[in-house]
Amino acid sequence: MNRSDLERLRDARFFAHQAWLHATGLSSETLAEALQPQHAALYALAIVGEALSKVPVDVRNEAPALLWRPIIALRNHLIHGYWQIDFDIIADVINCRIDPLLSELDALIAAVEGMDK
Repeated sequence: MNRSDLERLRDARFFAHQAWLHATGLSSETLAEALQPQHAALYALAIVGEALSKVPVDVRNEAPALLWRPIIALRNHLIHGYWQIDFDIIADVINCRIDPLLSELDALIAAVEGMDK
């Protein structure tokens, strides 16, 4: 079963919020040691990257400020370079970059919903 562009954007937003819920406020040291929030956050971030990697270019062009390539690259690193995860980067993503991502995704979701009408 294929997911629509809108479903993928909603998935990305949901899982970005989940990463934030599970690990916001945690330092990189705590995140590296606390396996339950670490695993939940890493899984959620991987899903965000996977969902956004499937969004077509015409939809991506509606949100040029969204950091498409770095988000997808993070997913690829989490999956293919899992043994080299830098928790300073992960903590920064969760604590500083999720909130702007949620705002960008909210705007893009609204735009895509408007296109579907």
